[in-house]
Formats: sequence, C-alpha cells, structure tokens
Amino acid sequence: MKLICCFLLGLTVLLSSVYGQGMTGGDSFHKRYVEVIVSLVATDIHAAHRAADSLYNVASTDEQKIKSLMLLAKIFENQGDIRTSIYNGMKADTIANSTMNFSWQSNTAGFLATAFRQIGLFGVSMGYLEKAARANESQDDKKMQNLTQVNILHERVFHSLEQGRYEEARQYAKKATTSIDMDGKENKGALLIKATNDQLMGVCEFHLGNFSEAGIFFNRSLDKIGEVESNLKPYIYRMQAEVALAENQIVKAKEYLDKITPYLTSGEVEELTMLTYTSWAKYYDKIGNLGKSAGHRVKASEIKAKRDKVAKQLSDEMIIRLHSTKQEYRIRYIYAIAGILFVLVATTFALLCIYRRKNMYKLRCTPAISRYVDAAGETVLGAESLKTGMSSPTVDIAKRIDEEGQSVALKVKDINISKDTERRLCEQLDKLDKEHFYLEKSITLNQLASNMGTNPRYVTYIIQRYRGKDFYEYIQNKRIEYIIDQLHKCPELLGYKLSYLADMCGFTSLSKFSTAFKLVTGTPPSAYVHFIKKELEDKSS
Repeated sequence: MKLICCFLLGLTVLLSSVYGQGMTGGDSFHKRYVEVIVSLVATDIHAAHRAADSLYNVASTDEQKIKSLMLLAKIFENQGDIRTSIYNGMKADTIANSTMNFSWQSNTAGFLATAFRQIGLFGVSMGYLEKAARANESQDDKKMQNLTQVNILHERVFHSLEQGRYEEARQYAKKATTSIDMDGKENKGALLIKATNDQLMGVCEFHLGNFSEAGIFFNRSLDKIGEVESNLKPYIYRMQAEVALAENQIVKAKEYLDKITPYLTSGEVEELTMLTYTSWAKYYDKIGNLGKSAGHRVKASEIKAKRDKVAKQLSDEMIIRLHSTKQEYRIRYIYAIAGILFVLVATTFALLCIYRRKNMYKLRCTPAISRYVDAAGETVLGAESLKTGMSSPTVDIAKRIDEEGQSVALKVKDINISKDTERRLCEQLDKLDKEHFYLEKSITLNQLASNMGTNPRYVTYIIQRYRGKDFYEYIQNKRIEYIIDQLHKCPELLGYKLSYLADMCGFTSLSKFSTAFKLVTGTPPSAYVHFIKKELEDKSS
C-alpha cells in the first residue's frame, strides 16, 4: 500500500503540471510532453524514456528543462530506479528555485515529498511538503494554485495512511474532492486528476473496512479514465482484486489480477510487480494453494528487499551529500571571513600609512606664519571673532603654529662657519625678507646665495637653523604668509580672483598656489577668503 500511494502522488503531481502549466504553452514541446506522460509511459516505458531524453536535449527554456527532468524522474521511478528519479527531481527543483517559478516549485517539492516518504525519510518528505505549500501560496494562476492544493492534500492522505490514521486520511481526501473545480471540458490530465482522487477515496474506504464503498470509488475512477491508457489502471485493478479477496469473491479477484498481466510484460514496472505478487499470494491462500502462495511471497519479498537496499543506499548517499555540502559551505564561509578580514586589515594598514605620510608631510611643511597684530597688540579680527563666536582663520593659523611649530625638528649638520659670518648672514636674510625677495617667481637657492654674497651651503644652513625649513618650504611659507597679511591689510583684495592673488605672491600657477595654501593653512584659499569676508560682514553689522 505504501508504494501504490507513492505512485499516485507522483502521477498526480505530473498530471497537474500537464493541465495547469501546459495551458499557456501550446507548442510542440508541450504537446509531446503531454503525450509521453499521459499515454506513452503506460504503453511503452522504453519509448517514453527515449522521448524524455530527446525532450531534455532540445529544451531551450528553464521551464522546458524542468518538464523534461520531471518526466525522467517519473520514468525512473516506474522503472524502480529511485535514486536516479530523486536526483532528476532535485535538479528540476533547483532550476525552479533559481528562476522563482513558484508553480513548478510546488510541483517539484511535492514530487520529492513523495519520493522521500517512499524510502522512509518522513522528516525530509514533510519538509518538502511544507515547501510545496508555501510555494503554492505565491502562485498567480488561481486554477493552478487550486490543482496544486489538491496534490498537497493527496500527499497528506498518504502520510496519514502510512501512520495508520485512516479516518484522518479520508478527511484529507474528502477535502481534496471539494477542492477539485473543473468544468465538463477537462483534458486527459484533468480527468486523471479526478480519477486519482477517486482512487484515493477508495483506498481510504478499503482500510476502514468499507469494501462496497471502496469498490464504488474504484469503478468511478476507471469510468473517468475511460479508454485512455494510463499507469493508474493496473493499480486500480489490483485494489479491486484486494476488495474482492476481502469479500471472498475469489473468481472476481482472479479476473482483476489477470487484467494486470499485460502491464507487467515490459518487466520495467518493479513496484507494480511486487504489489501484484502480494495480491496473488493472498489469492492462492484463499484457494488453498500454499506452495504458489509462498512462491509469490518470496518473489515479492525479493523485490522489496532490493528496493529497501536501494532506499538505504540512497539515504546514506543523501546523508553523505548533505555532510559534504555542509563542509563545502563551511569552507566557503571560512574563506569568505578570511577574505573580509584580509581586506579590512589591508585597508586599515593603507589608511594608517596614508595618515602617517600626510601627518609627516604636514609636520615637515608646518607654517611659520606670524600673527598679524594691530596697534593694540590684538590679532586682527580675532577679538571680533571671539565676540561673534566665529573662529578666525588667522587665529587658527597662529594656534597651529603654537601647537605644531614646537615639534619641528631641525636636522642641521654641523658646519664650519664663524660666528661673525653666521650673524651677518642672518641679518642679510632678515633684510631680504623685509624686501620680500621671495615674491620673485624665478628665485632659486643659487640666486639667493649670490644676493647674500655667500654659497648655497651656508644659505641652506642659515634657513634650516633659523627658519626651521629647507629653502623651498621657506619660500612657499613666506609667500603664503605675505598674501594672508595683504588680505587683512587690504580687504579690497578679497574681491579679486584667486589667480591674481597667486601671481601677486609669486606663484606661477593657480594650482600651485592652491596646493601650497592648503598645505600651509590647512584651508583652501577660496574658503579662507570666504571666512574673512564673513568676519568683516559680522564686524560691520
């Protein structure tokens, strides 16, 4: 009974896909698919297998691949190759999940729920059944959603039957009956879904001991199938034989069992063969032929042992595969974490290096800008800034000099120079500073040394020792100091272009001026000018 229930759900799942999803197809691929699943599987399993392989090879869309894989899964199930059947079903399920095809997700999950229940993995089966129910809720096609709901209810019937809860199984089957809503123009697939539901109702009534009601449902199922060749027919004949045996109608039971024989000729219907052997054994028990009864039971047991062995192997493979998958994801997770940590460490190290270099450069280029003091000894605009609560750029610069200027280390090598010469050169440098020699755009160290009547080495020594910078840093800072002083002395310069200010203080280009200004003051020249204008406006108001 366990195996026939598995067959019924597998058939129902595929038939629902034929009826529901096929409505929008209408192409030659779908027509061939319907022919194979509805008729060819029942009449010539080998031809059906070849056709399914061909469909898979020519499948050009994800949905066609799912259809062909599910068709192969059903064919392998009929042939007794449960392992390959499940693997094909899982492939189809993976495609359905990746493409967010909720309609096929519900069907593939339903098929796998049946397959795993068949090999005794009820927990896995129930997991796939719940997945099918969730996917079905997301379907847009209401008719397809209803058909899938019928399939899910059928699977719940099978779970209840497996656990011996026959009344519960009947209630699920009745609910499925009320959920089937089709008009009188159903296609073959739709009729087979109805026939399958009647078959299930018959199975439930049989286990509850209502043999006459069971017989009625089985007859209804056959009437719906009509002349359509379907794998469902021999399973119905077998259940009719079981009913006849239960009612001691021996002749009728043999008639039903003889009807199954043509379906067993292919030798590829292992499940049906095993169930039929069991029914023949009961028949021979009834007529007193214990030898044949025992022989048929042995044959059924051999097939069952073979199937149980395959199921055990498949269970072990699934556990190993699950473990391997977990290990693979664990390794990927470790690599991902290691990669993230490496990026974070590398980024942090790079930022620290950049920050350190920037600070070193700023330290090396620390401005030595003097405060601009008015006659009262206060910083120009500083007092007003304090009153208004606004920070003065000039005050900020002076503060930076106080805080950072003390940390400038003078790295001057000892040089043989007399005290008189050293004093004379310092006086000359002070004089040239007052004359603004640094405003000359082409000024060089050699030119400065020539103007001072000495050599470049002595000039470098004097600048480093008494100004705390090298020649070019000194020139750059003096030019910026000069233009800042001019901006405070002559507010009208605030309206001039920055390029004019750059030329005024000795820079050959605006870009060099802007770079030097920001290095010295920490503020772009445009922002500095804006701050001074703001302070003047606040002072005037």
